Amino acid sequence: MMRILRKWGVIAAVVVVCAAVATFGQVNNAGSYISELRQTLRLRLGPDNVDAYYSRGNARSERGQFEEAIADYDQALQLQPDYPAAYVGLGHAKIALGQFEEAVADYDQALQRRPDFAAARLYRGVAKFALKQYEEAVADLDQALQLWPDDAFAYVMRGEAKICLGQHGEAVADFNQALQLQPDDASAYLGRASAKTFLGQYDDAFADLDRALHLEPDNARAYLLLGSAKTSRGQYEDALTDYDRALQLHPDYPAAYLGLGHAKAHLGEYEDAMADYDQALQLRSDYASAYYLRGRAKVELGQYEDAITDFDEVIQLRPEKASGFVNRGIAKAHLGQYEDAIADYDQALQLKPGHASAYHNRVLAKLNAGQDRNPMADYDQALQFQPDFAASY
Repeated sequence: MMRILRKWGVIAAVVVVCAAVATFGQVNNAGSYISELRQTLRLRLGPDNVDAYYSRGNARSERGQFEEAIADYDQALQLQPDYPAAYVGLGHAKIALGQFEEAVADYDQALQRRPDFAAARLYRGVAKFALKQYEEAVADLDQALQLWPDDAFAYVMRGEAKICLGQHGEAVADFNQALQLQPDDASAYLGRASAKTFLGQYDDAFADLDRALHLEPDNARAYLLLGSAKTSRGQYEDALTDYDRALQLHPDYPAAYLGLGHAKAHLGEYEDAMADYDQALQLRSDYASAYYLRGRAKVELGQYEDAITDFDEVIQLRPEKASGFVNRGIAKAHLGQYEDAIADYDQALQLKPGHASAYHNRVLAKLNAGQDRNPMADYDQALQFQPDFAASY
């Protein structure tokens, strides 16, 4: 039964800077419409028919009528509270509506009643991935693959989660496994291209993106990843074309605006870059990377106080990241706030002891504050962790 549920519409995981939006693709077909009519007739003949409510919920989910599907699953559970498949159906519909925490709770209910329910393990992993709970997502996907070892989608999702955990080599292995099982899976080529870009294997990444675009010529994420790979290689003008194409296909794509701004910043077009970051933040107000890059552009333009405001947002959203503190410290140092800058560099070094830029900039701030007459120790630390850091030499 749950293998059939998998066909409701492929979940498209859009993964950029490890932020995912998981949605069910809407499928309108005559088969689901006929199924819904059939189940409705069954309910008129027998209003307490649990399977009819469940089946009609499936048909409505297949047609993209997720609110109506939820109502049917709820009715099935009122009639039969111990119905694991109905909880899974609820979870699927809630993922489609972006209600990821609620979906996790529904999959929990299914697994309490049936611990070996592979679909519940798999899609709970999807929901946790969307919630950025990457380690927990991997644990669920591990369990799902023990139960469904030939499931290509589970390998793709585990690969995406491992990218977000920085496990790029392991992610490539998962995408390779997915492609052995399903050679024409565009999402696996896209995921592998993303991982290979992080590994600096740009030629291989471009080959995977070409294959993905051959399979899905209008895939906005493929153009986004093309732009990212070209930006990493310093091909900024070419990257702009790819980001523009991604936005033509998906106008409300915050990550494409982020990439567009990033490429423009590399070209020294900071004002235009900030306009793109603004657009990204209009679409997604909690986009830490957009605040971070906009703050860096403002530093380049001498807008130090506004830059500090952006880095404040970064630190609030991602307090575990040292880069937010380092860059806020740089902006404060430009304003002559050396003591506050030193405190930010200290915090960055607590979070990431080997942060060469934090050591280097802390020396400069201490010298300007009249604190450090012997900066060599900090420079030595910077070079120990990053031997090619030219500024410290």
